[in-house]
Amino acid sequence: MNKFSPLFLSIFSICLCLISCGGNTEQRPKFVKSPVDNLITKYIDKNDYTVILADMDYREDIDKYYHKYRILLQESKPNLTREQLADTTAQATDIKIENTDWVEVSPIVFEDHQNDLGMTILNKENGVLDKNAAPAGANGYVGNPQYGQWQTHSNGSSFWAFYGRYRLMSDLFFGPRYGYGGYYGYPRNDWNDYRRNYRGRSDYYGRNNQYGTRSKTNTNTSWNKKPASFKNKVQSKVAQSSSSLKSRGYTSSKSYSKTTRNTNRFSTSSTSRGRSGGFGK
Repeated sequence: MNKFSPLFLSIFSICLCLISCGGNTEQRPKFVKSPVDNLITKYIDKNDYTVILADMDYREDIDKYYHKYRILLQESKPNLTREQLADTTAQATDIKIENTDWVEVSPIVFEDHQNDLGMTILNKENGVLDKNAAPAGANGYVGNPQYGQWQTHSNGSSFWAFYGRYRLMSDLFFGPRYGYGGYYGYPRNDWNDYRRNYRGRSDYYGRNNQYGTRSKTNTNTSWNKKPASFKNKVQSKVAQSSSSLKSRGYTSSKSYSKTTRNTNRFSTSSTSRGRSGGFGK
């Protein structure tokens, strides 16, 4: 019976080890699944929907982080007359709005979205997913003549106004303080900047960082009502907790996607404008 040399046995053992490890010695990231990832699975058959970060919180007594989401599902394409679109007493039936209860998120996910309150954090349009944060409604609704139109201020600047049937969109996207018509909603210059330079590429908080957690549209959220001292404490706490998880190889799908090539139809790289610092006051 032939005997194998010690050198051959050593090489053979190394090969077996490489095969069992998939031939890749690089440590792969351990993903922390978020509720947003679960929503992707839940609505896998939907071609068009928007997920907005409606609220966020930290329970100090049990050391846990939470999110609330608002989901806008496009049930059908609107096909209405001008009279029907202008009717403020009618309720839109082509868009279904769902609100989640508080759902627990990991420190990594909470940190990922610490500046995204009130913003779209997941959008699916024509079957294409986009996890970059954007002003709520900037994808699919604002700029879409099926839902509203651009109007002009007395000073000549252009802004977006929803039709009467979609008046609820003004409250959802711009905040109740703006009232019907969204007169202080998205300026056309911001919308153009987002569509041309950021859509599908990176997070966008406006030319002056006016969107997101610090925005006045978040007046009625529970997070906005928290004292600044609490928010600062949470900011420090979540940074430590997230860093600890990352040191052990954990990451979220959003965090990981920022360090790898984007493979969707907007596959380009870009650096977003300055993100609003901290949680806001």
